[in-house]
Amino acid sequence: MKLFKYSLIILIGSLGLLYVNFDSKFNLKKELVVDVKQGMSMQDISFLLQSNDLLYSTFFLNQYSRILGKSTQIKTGEYLVTNNDSIFSLLDKFSKGEIYYRSVRFKEGSTFSQLLLILKQLDGIIDNLKVNPDSLIAKETGSKYSSMEGIFSPDTYYYKKGDTASSLLVRAYKQQKKELNTLWKNRMPGLPYKSEEDALTMASIIEKEGVEKKRIAGVFINRLNAKMRLQSDPTVIFALGKNFDGNIRKKDLRLKHPYNTYMIQGLPPGPISLVSVESIKAALQPEITNDYYFVSRGDGTHQFSATLEQHNKAVKEYQLK
Repeated sequence: MKLFKYSLIILIGSLGLLYVNFDSKFNLKKELVVDVKQGMSMQDISFLLQSNDLLYSTFFLNQYSRILGKSTQIKTGEYLVTNNDSIFSLLDKFSKGEIYYRSVRFKEGSTFSQLLLILKQLDGIIDNLKVNPDSLIAKETGSKYSSMEGIFSPDTYYYKKGDTASSLLVRAYKQQKKELNTLWKNRMPGLPYKSEEDALTMASIIEKEGVEKKRIAGVFINRLNAKMRLQSDPTVIFALGKNFDGNIRKKDLRLKHPYNTYMIQGLPPGPISLVSVESIKAALQPEITNDYYFVSRGDGTHQFSATLEQHNKAVKEYQLK
C-alpha cells in the first residue's frame, strides 16, 4: 500500500513537473521557424523540436499528444516560434494549422522587372515566372492590358511556403483592378481619358514626378487638352531602360520611342510603374489650375508656371545655377 502511495506521489509530481515544463515560455535568442512536413509523425515532430532545443524529452510529448489526441490533428506547414510560445502553445498551433506567413512589399514606383527580381529572391516561394512571365500572368489574371507594367497594387502581401510567385501578382492585380474601378466611377467629368488604362497610365507618370500629385495632374490635363506634349522626364527614363545612367541628355529627349513623351503626342501606350491610390486619385480628380509647366526645385517640390516665359525663368533659377 505504501509502495502504491509513493508511486502515486511520484507520478503526480512527475506530471506536475511535466506540466510546468511544457507550459513554460521559451527563452530563445531569436525567433525561429520549424517546418512540419507532410507525413511527419508525432515522434518526428518531437525530434524536430528537440533538435531546435525546444524540447528535452520526446517520450513525454509523444505520450501526452497521444492521450489528448493531438498526434492526429497536426497540420503540415511552417510555424513561427517565439518567446511567447511554450510546448503547449506550439501543439495548439500545430493542431489549428496556424502556419507562418512571410511578407513582401511591392513599392510604389516599381517596374515589372523589379517585381520579378523581388519575387525571385523570396524564401519559400515557388518561382514559376522564369519563362514568359507576361504570358503566364495575362493568362492567370485575364488581363487585357497591353503590358504587365503598372497593373499591380503596391502593398504588403503575405504568403506561405509553397505559394507561387504568380499567385502573389494575381492578388496584387485584383486589388489594383478593384481600386481603379471604384475610383474611375467617381472621376471628374470631362477628363481626356478613353479608358481606365489611360487613367492608370497618367497616374503612373504622376507617381514618378513628385509629391504635389493633384497639381501635377492638373498641369498634364491642361497640356493634353491643349494638344501639347506631356514632356515628362520619367517617361524618358522608362524608355531608356537599362541605358539610363542617372542623367537625361538632349539626345535622350529626342529618342524615338513610344514611351518618350517629348516625342509623342498624348499618353504613352501604358503605365510606367506601380501606382499608389493617391496617384490614381490625382489623375481622376486633378487640381484645377492655369499652369502648363513645372520644374524641380531640387528639394522634392516643383515650381509651377502658367506661361513658357515664367517657366524659362524658373528653369534658369532652379536648374541652371
